[in-house]
Amino acid sequence: MGDDTSSAVMAAEKARCAAMLANDAAALDALLDPRLSFSHATGQVDDKAAYCTKMAAGRIDYLSIDWSEDRVIVLGDGAALLTGRMTSSVRVEGVEKRLDNRVLAGWAETDGAWRLVAFQSTPLKG
Repeated sequence: MGDDTSSAVMAAEKARCAAMLANDAAALDALLDPRLSFSHATGQVDDKAAYCTKMAAGRIDYLSIDWSEDRVIVLGDGAALLTGRMTSSVRVEGVEKRLDNRVLAGWAETDGAWRLVAFQSTPLKG
């Protein structure tokens, strides 16, 4: 179970990052759970509708996303946490930023697909 789950979660996260970089609303919608709680590094929290609206409107534009130190923790059947370090270049409301964050992402398998349920990023101080 562990290796299969880890591979599936990493594949889902890779697809999520690709959808964010391409600003592909349909692909992103399929990868986000309706229960999504997305906590930005600023402390602002969005549900799925708010996050998707910001992405579709171009208010958040991801230019690059890089993962390191990533690890999947299998919690049980259909539940896992992805932890690690995410560095990204992003344009928020027209202002370009470089982010270097510790990330905790909760994934759940529903209807045969892995979907992001919760995301929390914490900025690292240089």
